[in-house]
Amino acid sequence: MTEEIRLHLDRAGECLTDAKVLVANERFAAATARAYYAMYHAATAALLSEGIERSSHSGTISAFGQFLVKEGRVGPRFHEYFREAFDLRQESDYQPVTRIGAEEARDAVERGEEFTRVCEDLCK
Repeated sequence: MTEEIRLHLDRAGECLTDAKVLVANERFAAATARAYYAMYHAATAALLSEGIERSSHSGTISAFGQFLVKEGRVGPRFHEYFREAFDLRQESDYQPVTRIGAEEARDAVERGEEFTRVCEDLCK
C-alpha cells in the first residue's frame, strides 16, 4: 500500500469520527457532509490501488462505478450509497435550509463506515 493510499484511508477514518461527533451534537447536515467525505477518500484510495486517478468528485464517483462496481469488485449498493451521499453533501453545503434529520444522518454515517471498510479491503 502506498503512502498516498494510506493517507486517504486515514482521512476517511477521521471524517467518520467527525461525523459521529456531529451526529451526537445534533449537527445532522454537517454529519452527512463528513460521511460523504469519508466515502470520497475511501473511494479515492480504492481507485488509486487500481492505478486509477480522478481529479473531480463526479469523476471519482463515476470511476468507482465503472471500475469497481461494473467489474464486480463491490456490490452496486455501494455506488448508490456514494451517489446519495454526494447529493446529501451538496444539499448540506449549499442550501440555506436543509431537510436532513437525525435518522438520515445516522444512516449516512453507517453507510460511510460500511463503504470505508469495503474500500479498505480493496486496498489490501
